[in-house]
Amino acid sequence: MDIRNWLKRPPSKVADASVDIEVSSNNRGGCSADINVSCCSTSCLESDSLPSTSTTPACSRRKGPDEDNGVPNDLGTDSPCQVILEKYPVSIFSGKKRSFSSNWFKGRKWLEYSVKADALFCFACRKFRTGAGASDSAFTTSGFRDWKHALGTEKGLGKHARSKEHIACMTLWMDKEDRSQKGLEISTLVNTDQLQRNRYYLSSIIDMIEFLCANQLPLRGDQDAFSSLSDGGSGLSLSLFEYTLRKDPELRNVVKTIPHNATYTSHEIQNQIIEVMSTLVTEEIVREVGDAFYTVKVDGTRDPTGTENVSIVIRFVDDNFEVKERLLSVTTAAHGDATTLTETIIEELTKAGLTTDRILSQVYDGAAVMSGKHGGVQKLLQDRLGRNIPYTHCFNHKLHLVVVHALSTESEVLDFFGVCDLLYKFIRKPTVAVHYKCEKLKRLLDQRWTGHLDTVSVILKSLGDIRSLLVDVSNDRAYGTDIRVEATGLVRSVTEPNFSFIAVMVHKILKLLEPANKMLQAENTDLLSAIKFVNFAADCVQKLRSDDEFSEIWRISCDLVSEETRPNKRQRTMSKKLEHYSVEETVGQHERYDETELRRLFFSAVDAVSGEMAARFGECNGKLIQALAALDPAGESFLDKTKLKPLLDLTGAELVDSENAVAKKFLCTEIDALPNETWTVAKILTKFGKTLMTMPSVVTAFKHGLTLGASTAMCENSFSTLKRIFSEQRRSMLHSRKAHLIKLAFEKDLTRKCTNEWKERVLRRFNSIKCRRLQLF
Repeated sequence: MDIRNWLKRPPSKVADASVDIEVSSNNRGGCSADINVSCCSTSCLESDSLPSTSTTPACSRRKGPDEDNGVPNDLGTDSPCQVILEKYPVSIFSGKKRSFSSNWFKGRKWLEYSVKADALFCFACRKFRTGAGASDSAFTTSGFRDWKHALGTEKGLGKHARSKEHIACMTLWMDKEDRSQKGLEISTLVNTDQLQRNRYYLSSIIDMIEFLCANQLPLRGDQDAFSSLSDGGSGLSLSLFEYTLRKDPELRNVVKTIPHNATYTSHEIQNQIIEVMSTLVTEEIVREVGDAFYTVKVDGTRDPTGTENVSIVIRFVDDNFEVKERLLSVTTAAHGDATTLTETIIEELTKAGLTTDRILSQVYDGAAVMSGKHGGVQKLLQDRLGRNIPYTHCFNHKLHLVVVHALSTESEVLDFFGVCDLLYKFIRKPTVAVHYKCEKLKRLLDQRWTGHLDTVSVILKSLGDIRSLLVDVSNDRAYGTDIRVEATGLVRSVTEPNFSFIAVMVHKILKLLEPANKMLQAENTDLLSAIKFVNFAADCVQKLRSDDEFSEIWRISCDLVSEETRPNKRQRTMSKKLEHYSVEETVGQHERYDETELRRLFFSAVDAVSGEMAARFGECNGKLIQALAALDPAGESFLDKTKLKPLLDLTGAELVDSENAVAKKFLCTEIDALPNETWTVAKILTKFGKTLMTMPSVVTAFKHGLTLGASTAMCENSFSTLKRIFSEQRRSMLHSRKAHLIKLAFEKDLTRKCTNEWKERVLRRFNSIKCRRLQLF
């Protein structure tokens, strides 16, 4: 029968009838109950049908299919039948009389009682279970009668209410009730099994999209139609869908029930699902932040299309006292001026749901547009918000400037890296690369000094092989004249004594800076730890300034240059006329790179690096840095109230004297009890955070100290994700899709929640965007 014709039928008139129900039970203490039930024309058990009883709510009594399965016919059809009697049948359990109580209905709208069976049933599981065995049979078929354990913690009603099957059935029931209240009964007359199939189908699509996004893989191909599954150029999304169909028999059966105009494989549907997942990730980040103060980190880069991409990262301490850095958004800026960037930052924070009142500090690079004292972003943001928000120049950028500027003071070092760059380009030539079997040379990048260290490391490991290759190429007439001439020049350069000496010297200096650079890129590195590590690195560089260190580097470099590989050159000697004079300038009659000249070069390079570090990190002596030092458990000023005041003044907080005194005594005692432990601010909060919650002003000081960041490395990492996602074959995507994909790939720990604990939210959010052809709820 057409369902629309069925809905137009007038309600059937059922003659009034009298039903006699006799409930008697052997082995129940001889208790019996005779109840006369009168069924009205609406087939409902009214409250006056039972003498001295009431029914809440009225329940339909039409015979349903459950009755054929042994389920009593006095249960509700359209709503739970919660029969309230003055006295319920009594059963004997362990020699004690027990019975059902009407108080058990409170807070359990799903619970219903069968007078005929003297048992409890779950209305939601009876009506909305998806298949046999999907729910507890005691509450769906046979009935629950264990009155002794009905209210037990791990048994009875509580256990059933917490079961996954019951929760799923309750969700379907509540959805149906919600649609009925909104007058959407016709659109909800979808078979329950089909609803489950629709949800399973879309869930599979969501799982595949999540997998591709989290692994930075492209989704689309030339075709996105469902009928193109087996065609070439269908892209990873459809290819993965085809693979899943082969592996998942249930999905193969479900696909047969999906209309051809609702396959949900188009790029528009992909964009909607990607946007929903990205929105949920943003909402979770905002939830994690809560009321905590946070640091804003911003950096920008241009993609291959010339678009300026602005990465905004926030750093905060969550409720579990863990430091987190999250990518809030990747947006674009129409212009690169300070005003536009400031407005963009505020707009993105507000759009995400964060209040700018909780900004504690800001971290950018040293570009004038960001760091300008009068017109930079850091100044405009403070003026816009009307309060002091300290700015930190990214320590990784500072360290890069130290290396670049210090090493560029000596022309010999610049010449050395020039030769390294020529070596990289020469060995990349196809005719030469096939004969080079050693570790690949690294490209020198102006933006990252670590490339210089990688290049020098490879050259020191493979210097002998590189020389042999250059000699072979220069003597092999199979190569062109230009290649042989270039090889000859490189042979002469790499066999100079100064080349190996500078390589060893630069490698030793940069190796001392590498640990600090790596530590600064870590997510959990706070400003205090960054300052300490940079100072340690500076001390190590300063200790290089000794004759012993020079002698060691000279010895190693001499071992790298054997006698037979040195070029034959006429020995030059000083003029005898200058024997009794102190020569301070070049006279052109000495060996250019003798030990004396290289000694001068060594001490000059060490002094340049030490001077640059002192100049660029020397500002770390302000009041704010002293306040951070007061949070160091190893410092002499640990929890000094006067020193901590500038840190708390950033948010208008005050340090309570009594709380500070108790916290200091407590922490000093605990730290002294564990002398072998290395204590940091983060470790103190992790271990004693819950105890210190009774001293909130002290906790605030520790949280502020951890929230202050030192590097924009996370922004740089997001640009690496951008490079992998926005590949040459994917340049046609819009920025909105690109930004969502970057966030989902970068915050993959949150993205993966979309396939499990957030799946219900994803489905509901997707369903609410517009009217869907596939009924999901």
